Parts: sequence; structure tokens; C-alpha cells
Amino acid sequence: MACGRIFEAEALWMMARDGVLQYHDILRASGRSEDETMKIIGARSRDNGRTPMQWTAGESAGFTTGTPWLGVNRNYAVINVEAEREDDDSILAFYRRLIALRKEYRIIAEGSIRFLERENDEILAYERELEGEHLLVLCNFRAAEIAMPALHAAGEKLIGNYPGMAAHLRPYEVIALRWGE
Repeated sequence: MACGRIFEAEALWMMARDGVLQYHDILRASGRSEDETMKIIGARSRDNGRTPMQWTAGESAGFTTGTPWLGVNRNYAVINVEAEREDDDSILAFYRRLIALRKEYRIIAEGSIRFLERENDEILAYERELEGEHLLVLCNFRAAEIAMPALHAAGEKLIGNYPGMAAHLRPYEVIALRWGE
């Protein structure tokens, strides 16, 4: 009997994953009440992590002229595509630079990859190599500074989310260094 409940829960979760689109299917398949169905959807739906795209600081974040069925995040007036376009330090600007680098340097897309610092859970580090060219990428996913790994090599800084270079990785710092043999 316990196995049947596990399969029932799994089936309900599968149906609930698309939120409102699955609401009636859950009701029909399980005979649950509307309140129970909404609790299942609320606990399992991917919609909990979604909001409409924030295009502007305008009404409904510029997403629609109507009323979106998912609420707009409260920060839409400050965090939106329109504001990001005007900010050279925005995430949008950073991604645009990444895309430009990928087009400029073959090593980024085609180089062999070797992960470094595998035992160090404070950092993601890897090196790419292509035809004598090297690229070292260091990512600190922590809110605190961490020591720069010994594998740090002198090279041209291609991109980073902080100005300049430091002897340590700053909170959430990402840096890519390039050099040749």
C-alpha cells in the first residue's frame, strides 16, 4: 500500500509541475478538493520561481498591457532590461561582453577543458587550451574573499566582474585570464 501512495504522490507531482495548466487534471485524477489541489500546486509548481520578464519600469514591468497571471517582482522599477541597457556594469552588459569574447577567441568554444581545484569547494576553476593558447577561469561562489589558488597565472585579463586584479578572489568574483606559450 505504501508503494501505491509513493506512485500517487509522484504522479500528482508530475501533474503539478506545470501549475495552473494542470489544475483540472489533478482534480479529475485524484478526486482531491480545490484546496488540496492548490496546496499540491503551491508546493511543487515551477511557477514559484518565475515572474514575468521585467522589460521596463512601466506598468506590469512592460510585460503585458493586461494583468499577468503571475505577479511582477517588486523590484521591477529598478531591475529591468531598459535599465540594464543603460548600465555598463549590468549583468546584460557582462553577458554581451561574454558573447563578444566567445566570437573573438576560438579557445572559449573549442579549447580542451581541464578542471582544477577539484577538492576546493570554495572555487570553480578550469583551464582551456587550444593550439598553445591558454585560458584560466576562476569563480568564487562565496560571499567572502578566498585565497587565490596557486595555479593563478600571469596573463591578459579578458573579463571579470570586478575592476583590476587582486591577490585574492573577492566575493562572487569571476575572472578569465588568457596567455600563450
